[in-house]
Order: sequence, then structure tokens, then C-alpha cells
Amino acid sequence: MNDISFQQILYFRAAMRSTSFSAAAKLAYTTQSTISKEISALERVVGEPLFFRSKQGSFPTERAVALDIELTDIYDTVEHLLNDSAALSKDELRIGFCQSIDFLSAIPDFFDTLKEFEEKLNLKLVCRENSEILKAVLDGSLDIGFILSDTNPVNPNIKLHIAALSAPRVYFSCNCPLAQLDTPIPMDAFSRYPLITTKYLIEQNGYRMINLLPFTPAWIKIVDSYNDVLLHLATGRYITLLRPYVNLASNKNITGCDLPESYALKQGVSMIWRKDSKNPNLRALLSRLRLL
Repeated sequence: MNDISFQQILYFRAAMRSTSFSAAAKLAYTTQSTISKEISALERVVGEPLFFRSKQGSFPTERAVALDIELTDIYDTVEHLLNDSAALSKDELRIGFCQSIDFLSAIPDFFDTLKEFEEKLNLKLVCRENSEILKAVLDGSLDIGFILSDTNPVNPNIKLHIAALSAPRVYFSCNCPLAQLDTPIPMDAFSRYPLITTKYLIEQNGYRMINLLPFTPAWIKIVDSYNDVLLHLATGRYITLLRPYVNLASNKNITGCDLPESYALKQGVSMIWRKDSKNPNLRALLSRLRLL
């Protein structure tokens, strides 16, 4: 059991309470491919299948049922760590991040300030979609939320602060011929490569970002998740345009190229909190950040 990760336990629990991996992904606020990948890794640790897969869904094996019972006590610990109850203790501060944000590199100044509060506070971090972070801040489940700025809410109950701002970059594999060039990469060089992006980017933003590219890609391939983007980039045959703070940007096998200064569209991370929050710990943190 020591080889089972926290994430695998979380996703296994979601899969046991769902009729398919896609339903489990919604329950765990992640993608179906991530659920499938982590369950497969867990099955390798256990040494036998945990689910029967079919077009009708996923069904637990006897070993999965037994494992579910074995993990009961651990589930209680997980539930405590991820508890979204609105009840706050006086020494608690709950912080939520959009799951696409590589927050440690995106807003390092915030975390430097947060270290001053570590010994005094019970800090809880959760990762959700932008809309879930907004909802949790509004209902009091979270004290602070960090979301991607292109979805900033217009809500009279929310206070908003732009925590970071930057232009998107073009990303490609270190195996790509573009990465071997000694001279700066001209923008028209990217036009020879197909661009890969996610359904989320297309559905939420239309082709806004892509239409503003200073080059015209050979063609556009749309996939379900960032995991699929990474798999395609690994071949060296694709490029992608992403927000500057997504987790993919910190992958050591991926390199990036700055867009020209004339590229006007900026992306960033915004910090949100309720204007009427009475949590003294939040107010102390905001004061330290000079946001009060």
C-alpha cells in the first residue's frame, strides 16, 4: 500500500462511485484520460485488474471491492483534506487554484508571503475548474481563489486582483527541429507545423487566441485534454499555443518561444475573494499583500 499515491486513492474512490471513467473524471474534477492513466498505474501496483472496461462503462472487480474496504480509514483522511464545508475554524485559510495553473511559478510572490503564515494557519489547497473556484469563493467554501484572467467574473460580491499577467507562448517538443536552431526562430517558421489545442480552449474562447497568431499554422488539431497535447508534442511534429501559466509550461521536455511584443493578447492569473469575508486570517494576508 505504501506505493499507492494520494492521487491514485482519490481517483480510485471516484471510479468506485461512478459507472464510468468519464463520470469519475467529473466527480474528481479531472479528465477521463487522467483517471484511466492513474487507475492503470494503481492496477500495476496491486498486480491485477480493478475494473472491467466496456462501452457500457467501468465495473469494479472483486479485488477492487476489497481494496475499497481496505482504504476506508484513508478515505476519511482524504475527505478531511479536501473538505469543502463552508464552516471555517479561526485558524484556517482555504485557497483554491484553477487546475490549469502552474501556480508555484506563476505567482511566487504570493507563496513567499504565505510562508509567513504557515506556522499560524491551517492552510488547505484545492484544485478545481475556474467556475468551481468562483462558486466556492462565493459560497464561503474557499477564502481565496486563483483563476485564469480571461474568465474574470463580474460579480458585486467578488473582489478581484490581477496577480500575474503575460502573453501566451508557442510551445514545442525539445525533439522538434525548431529546438535545434541556433538563431532566433522566425514566426513564419511555425507555419510549417500543425497546431494542437484543447476542446476547452476552443469551446471557452472560440478561435480568439488562434486567430490572433502572428503566423498561420498548417492546420489545427483539437484534443480533449492537456495530457493529449503533451503526447502529440512529444512526437516533435506539433506546436501549441497555451496560456503562460498552464502546468505543461514547466515540463522539462517542452520548450517555448516568446511571441512578438506586438502580440496584444495578454493572459494571466487573477486572485478573487469575497468583499464581505470576516475571516481575520484572510484580512491579515490581504493586508500583508497590500490589498486592503
